[in-house]
Amino acid sequence: MYVKNRCHITVISPDGNRTEFDAVESVTISKSIDTVTSSAVIRMPASAVLVYKDGFRTDSVQTAKQFRRGDRVTIALGYDDRIRVEFQGFVFRINYTSPVEIECEGFEFLLRNELPTKTFPKTNLRDVLGYIVSTAGNFRGEGITLAGDIPDVEMQDYVIPANLNGIDALQQIKELYGLTIYFVNDTLYAGLDFIRLYGDVKYGLGVNTTRADELKYQYEDDVKLKVKAIQINRDNTKLEAEVGDPKGEQLTLYFYTATGVAHLKRLAETEMKKYRYSGYTGKLTTLLEPYSQPGMVAVIDDPKFETRGVRYEIRSVSTTFGTGGASRSVEIGKTVSDGQ
Repeated sequence: MYVKNRCHITVISPDGNRTEFDAVESVTISKSIDTVTSSAVIRMPASAVLVYKDGFRTDSVQTAKQFRRGDRVTIALGYDDRIRVEFQGFVFRINYTSPVEIECEGFEFLLRNELPTKTFPKTNLRDVLGYIVSTAGNFRGEGITLAGDIPDVEMQDYVIPANLNGIDALQQIKELYGLTIYFVNDTLYAGLDFIRLYGDVKYGLGVNTTRADELKYQYEDDVKLKVKAIQINRDNTKLEAEVGDPKGEQLTLYFYTATGVAHLKRLAETEMKKYRYSGYTGKLTTLLEPYSQPGMVAVIDDPKFETRGVRYEIRSVSTTFGTGGASRSVEIGKTVSDGQ
């Protein structure tokens, strides 16, 4: 059965002018729970004739001049009438190339203003993130929302130095505390690794996947890991321990509830089991359906290895749409238990 690839893009300027179109050369959308930012690139012909709903047609216009930095962008993709929003954000940069490239960022774009020096003598993660979010700009009343389930991480004498913007400030927290910080549309999430579960997406290899050559099957005994465990104490001091194979690949994990070195090692050993498993690692490729996004759980069935229902976190998704078709590249991470 033939289905038609569909793309619908809406651009709204700060003064409320609205432009909608469904013809592009290509769209690329990149999202990951490992990065604070998300991105989309829209590629269009350098010139085009605009056709409005009332039938009015313009002369050929320069496409790049129809966009401005800070315009609100919504990208929807799909098949026939099955179309859904894949990206929401803002125009970040316009490249006067051929085809024209419109680079977009997610809602983190509103955090690009520079922050003053700020010191928090005694605080917690929610308060610091709340302050950063409060400095964000807004677009016609739209702003950034902080997720409701931020973990209770105590922070003492925490400093946001001068010359950082809001995105830099989030990146600083991410690096210092080993947290996962990312956006889902206008909502900012932060917490321990793989903090959100948005539901399952089922993959049957060779059934609803188009490529699996970047998906590798590993055996538990072949996975050599050395885990460096770091406990961040309330006064910002650190407690460290190592578990696993001394010659294995190093994985650094952060913890906040350990009561001592022995407890920290037990926590690290428990977490390491999620990375040492017999199963898949890497990426698989699908069409636009089934839909997936970072933070969902991939449930993979493979009759070749007789593995069914194994659950993995989805860490990143790269979605492409263009004249040659549409696809998703889905990167999976460690295994996920039913109770996680």
